[in-house]
Amino acid sequence: MSAAEPSDLRGAVDLAGDGFDRITAHIHEFHRAIADLPWRAVAALPASGLARRLHDGITDGVYAAVRITGAAAFGAARAVLRRIEMPAAAPPVARDVIAGALAGFVGDHALRRRNPLMPRLGFYRDGQRLALDRASLARAFPQASSRLVVFVHGLACTEHGWRLYADPAQPQTRPYGDRLADDLGYTPLYVRYNTGLHISSNGRRLAAALAQLVDAWPVRVETLALVGHSMGGLVIRAAAAHAHAKGHVWTTRLRYLVCLGSPHRGAPLERTVDGLTQVLMPFALSRPWARLLQARAVGIRDLKYGATSDADWRDGPTRRWRPARPVARVPQVRYCFIGSSLGASTDTWFAQTLGDGLVPTPSSLAAELADAETVSLCGLHHMQLLNHPAVYAHLRRILGG
Repeated sequence: MSAAEPSDLRGAVDLAGDGFDRITAHIHEFHRAIADLPWRAVAALPASGLARRLHDGITDGVYAAVRITGAAAFGAARAVLRRIEMPAAAPPVARDVIAGALAGFVGDHALRRRNPLMPRLGFYRDGQRLALDRASLARAFPQASSRLVVFVHGLACTEHGWRLYADPAQPQTRPYGDRLADDLGYTPLYVRYNTGLHISSNGRRLAAALAQLVDAWPVRVETLALVGHSMGGLVIRAAAAHAHAKGHVWTTRLRYLVCLGSPHRGAPLERTVDGLTQVLMPFALSRPWARLLQARAVGIRDLKYGATSDADWRDGPTRRWRPARPVARVPQVRYCFIGSSLGASTDTWFAQTLGDGLVPTPSSLAAELADAETVSLCGLHHMQLLNHPAVYAHLRRILGG
């Protein structure tokens, strides 16, 4: 057993136990909803009330016993794994990818339970979170440049996503960071974060991390560029706006902010799921499934309208999501929104509706939200924006200034 496994297993057991409890509760609710149908039909018969109370009591007792037994079993497993945990070595990529995917769907709930699988926001290299002090950064980057480019991934992903589609036999598929280092002298850094949290919350955390990074960087930072894919583009917009409002020094070094396939006006898939939830909720038989859909992380729900500030999702006790309003633009920064369409044109109905398969072209090219330069690409799906020669050509042009 590797040194990292006990902590990973404890996190997985915790998620499994929570999932077992939730699913059992929803099955119980579904069972009661089905049972209500015949009980209502015989409600007028003598002794039907007593029979129903007996039935419901037995049913509730069985489900309660199942949940208590499950909680005890999973709790015992967590306790055993906690006792044998050791300091973690660099985890394998597969573990990171799985943890990132889980974070996208249940990251907010898992963080409240302090699940060790959940990513901590930071700058990662070779699977390890970098310490943000000058000595540690100097050891990690002996050839540190005064030009930094920071890459921020999207929903349910990790920094490993930027290496998708890389082929050693084709130099043009090398990750953007590696190519920018060779062509323009940038030092690339990669952010990992819990995508299940609110975008505005991740924006604040990223702003604070960038302040630490720029302050501790081994040489004076002269140029800072932020590149975000999908949700990551909204996170960097939120981070820049928050830092500018708070007067963070690093915003004076920020020169470029590039969003790749980001849903600035929202994503239709999330709006569809939200609409389906509203349709299912009023009916007893479908309500358990609506509640399962409602359990999705708040980070996903922020994508309904592309919420980048607390005001976009906070509305008193109802916490209603509403159309996002433009966040403050950092004055001296060059904003660029790059979007794509699966088809041969960005003017078709398909492009306007589905765009790259997940984000409609008008949503990814919402220039009015930040007075941004826009670039439209054709024939690329959403994930190809992470690593494609056509995208890199524009990144090189923009960051070359």
